[in-house]
Amino acid sequence: MRTLSILFLFILFLGLPLTNAQEWHLSTFGKSQYVPLEDFCHFYHFPELPYSPGTEVHLSNGLVTLDFKPNSSVVFIDGVKHWLSFPIIERGAEIWISRTDLSCLFDPILRPERISKSRLYRGVVIDPGHGGSDKGATSRRGTEKNYALDTARRLAAILKARGIPVVMTRNEDVFVPLDQRVRMAAYYPDYIFISIHYNQAYGGGHGLETYALSPRGSPSTNSGRLYLTDYIASPGNQTDPLNILLAHDIHSQIIRLHPADPDMDRGLKRARFKVLRENVLPSVLIEGGFLSNAIESSLVDHAIYRQKLAEAIARGVLLFFNQIHSQGKKSRPNTLASDGSGP
Repeated sequence: MRTLSILFLFILFLGLPLTNAQEWHLSTFGKSQYVPLEDFCHFYHFPELPYSPGTEVHLSNGLVTLDFKPNSSVVFIDGVKHWLSFPIIERGAEIWISRTDLSCLFDPILRPERISKSRLYRGVVIDPGHGGSDKGATSRRGTEKNYALDTARRLAAILKARGIPVVMTRNEDVFVPLDQRVRMAAYYPDYIFISIHYNQAYGGGHGLETYALSPRGSPSTNSGRLYLTDYIASPGNQTDPLNILLAHDIHSQIIRLHPADPDMDRGLKRARFKVLRENVLPSVLIEGGFLSNAIESSLVDHAIYRQKLAEAIARGVLLFFNQIHSQGKKSRPNTLASDGSGP
């Protein structure tokens, strides 16, 4: 283990203002750099509680809660499941958080008003997955391509009613190559990008997932390992903080469709799908349920479920716009509004 004491370099790496400078103690475990939980708590104003090795950790600063188990790759932020790029690790009586997760997950969510933005985002590119000859996932009742298009149209109608401009990558049952979807998005630099899908897995599968692009040098959630290509920066990595904030805001809303079933929250995950990797807009990909699951496929087949899913996505979009347009705001908006109305 190699321990470093870094003051300003680490602050600049995170984009943190020098007026909030503190000494961060970096240590390297394996090939990844970590910071101690003590530094994390001090910076984000979490009271550090007595810790017993091997036990769950609960933190609250009055604005947000964090729950996790050491040596795990999952953290719950305000009760919403997030998959980490690297596990939170325990060494002796100390807990360590990866530098990547600090800068590309925790800081954007805990301090959205500090995210650097090159423009004011005002519209949404909606991308219904698959289409035409590409059916995507299938069930006895229908196909992913049709469900995704219907959900996208419903989302577009909701956003337009709120005065938000919308562009669809397809509005008919046609095949649109991934390259073309990404190129289309690039024509709208002040928009965000939402790709809508439904899932399929051997054995059925269960739940909702939201994906944001993996940060440079970190693995995709479902791969479990690093590849050499993971160290190459992608166009989508330019908006890493906005990607994760958008994904968090949307995922925090869609999981509320199933409050009685916590297993429906499969988590906010990382991936390098082309529509995320090559996209210069803040981008997310949503998996709205498993068509390979008999119960979920029946649910997805009902228009009322697809309408509710579209409404939940829209609430997440409105919350995202509210957060990034609220410069200098000190308090953190409640992502889980008690009345379900969003911002």
